[in-house]
Amino acid sequence: MNDFRRLIEEACDADIEEFFLTGGEPFLLPDIFDRLEYCAQRRPTTVLTNGMLLGGRRLERLRELKDLPITLQVSLDGECAPCHDAFRGAGSWSKTVAAIRCLIAAGLRVTIGATETDVNRLHIEKMGAFASELGVAEGDVFIRPLTRRGFSQDGLDLTPAELLPELTVTAEGAYWHPQSAGEAMLISRSTSPLSTALAILRTNFEAMHGAGELPRPYRCA
Repeated sequence: MNDFRRLIEEACDADIEEFFLTGGEPFLLPDIFDRLEYCAQRRPTTVLTNGMLLGGRRLERLRELKDLPITLQVSLDGECAPCHDAFRGAGSWSKTVAAIRCLIAAGLRVTIGATETDVNRLHIEKMGAFASELGVAEGDVFIRPLTRRGFSQDGLDLTPAELLPELTVTAEGAYWHPQSAGEAMLISRSTSPLSTALAILRTNFEAMHGAGELPRPYRCA
């Protein structure tokens, strides 16, 4: 937790405007609520989650933090179970939808992040209306293309030259973007001080794009 706090303070000093906490599933961490509170007391903070753990005591802890600028971005890949469960696992759609309803009823801000796949592509235009039925505000749903990352063997292959950088810090080091957390995208093995990783990122970006067309953004959250 001390290293986490140091990173957040250094990010604030570097004028980073917002924080995103992701995983795996962040709510498996025993100290996730302390991390959320520490971040959100300093900058608007979004946590990416599948929502399926957010009941009982976890939901109560989130209620205690609802006056802070915290957004829960829930992964939901469609308005029907087959669209979502094909990649997320059988039965996960109903649990995720139930979690979204509970979070909104508790007064928490929820957005939806959907990944477009071959399975849900014909249904993806229905996501906006379905999200509205759940109580998610208009404009708080976004759809991203599938990328070839993690267990996915399909989708886009993304390189730094194609992505606007979003500094991403993991236990293994600092990376160009959350969709590029592999060896080819590594900026620095060290994240202390964070300013060094930021300087390397800026230098690389200027070398690639200083006199040319800017790359596209790939929105994760």
